[in-house]
Amino acid sequence: MPSPVPVKRWLSALPPVVTCGTLRVTRFRATAFGAPRAITLMAISLSNTTLEALGFRQLSETESISARFHLLRIYQVRGFALDEPSLSPMIGSIAGHLYQLALGASVNAVCRALVDADLTDNEQEWQKEHRSSPPYLAVHLGPTGEHRFAGTHAKLNEPTIRTYDGFGQAHAELRAWEEDVLPSLLTGLAASFSPHKDPVKFLPTDHTLYGITNDNRTVVDMQFSFSALCFASTRIPADEAGERLASAINIASRIRKNVARFYHLALNEDDPLKRFLYFFLAIEIETHATFSRINDAQHISALLVPPPHAPKTGQCFFSSQMQRLRQSTNLGDRFEWCVLCVWSQLSDSDAQDFRRLKKIRNDIAHGSSSTPPADAVSLVEKLATKLQLPTP
Repeated sequence: MPSPVPVKRWLSALPPVVTCGTLRVTRFRATAFGAPRAITLMAISLSNTTLEALGFRQLSETESISARFHLLRIYQVRGFALDEPSLSPMIGSIAGHLYQLALGASVNAVCRALVDADLTDNEQEWQKEHRSSPPYLAVHLGPTGEHRFAGTHAKLNEPTIRTYDGFGQAHAELRAWEEDVLPSLLTGLAASFSPHKDPVKFLPTDHTLYGITNDNRTVVDMQFSFSALCFASTRIPADEAGERLASAINIASRIRKNVARFYHLALNEDDPLKRFLYFFLAIEIETHATFSRINDAQHISALLVPPPHAPKTGQCFFSSQMQRLRQSTNLGDRFEWCVLCVWSQLSDSDAQDFRRLKKIRNDIAHGSSSTPPADAVSLVEKLATKLQLPTP
């Protein structure tokens, strides 16, 4: 299969300053698809003169390029260590979108496991450039549907076809694919791999977007922008890592999309207030959704036994109390009913923790507090994670 990553080598050869008409743009870090978690300041449109100076030429009306596109996302994993260069890749599906993932101590090995190509010519230099260390998780999305080049300039006389801003629809399709897959998948991974004391983090590190033509040539579609931009690990054996990967796929397949969205936002947020509120929203949504599915009559009969001298009266009393609970929107009561009926992986201490977290959230909402305590941020993450773990 053609290499999906020649863009890395080509970008490194770009001049540090490109002049576009009267706009002088310093190249901080040009990428094929936007730097992960970077703040995009301005998109850059290159003039025909600049493009031709970079070796592109304008295509004639008879020349066309069609390709199906792929996206490879690389994450640095913090929280555990792994010796194997790459575990066997796994396949999952979310919202009808297939994806592949691989985990290992070598970024090139995990990429080869997925797309049969290295990410970089020199792993050590790549690690220095991205200030990262193993292990790494690679996620592959694609191929997309077939897209036809809609731009004007390209390089066709090289093994890799290089185009300029001509596959916008392919970029948009993969962005939508990411939005459907990555929040649920990364939430599943965080929940599956994180022990309750020390959460495991999957940090966006690198990526590459490329197309493959019907005659098996690689297409790199260039888009330019400029942007500004101590952890502990516990070594785990390969079989345990494989089991957790499988568990992550299972969690990702069943997690609610709106829960995954807020959990994912929290994972990538550094501000403690936002991180706390995002995790709390994930818990709140999960609570209301779970509460709405509980069969009250079934659980009342299992949990509450009326006195033998008045069984009907007792049953009616318990049922009327549940009707009041159903009509109430008290989040704490609903959470505790879910603990009693559904969430057997939670305990009394978890219910007490939630009461405390709820008070902190209310204090923030009512203006009596502006930021959560540091231990509350860790606690809410732990609780949000436990809700996604399988019940015993």
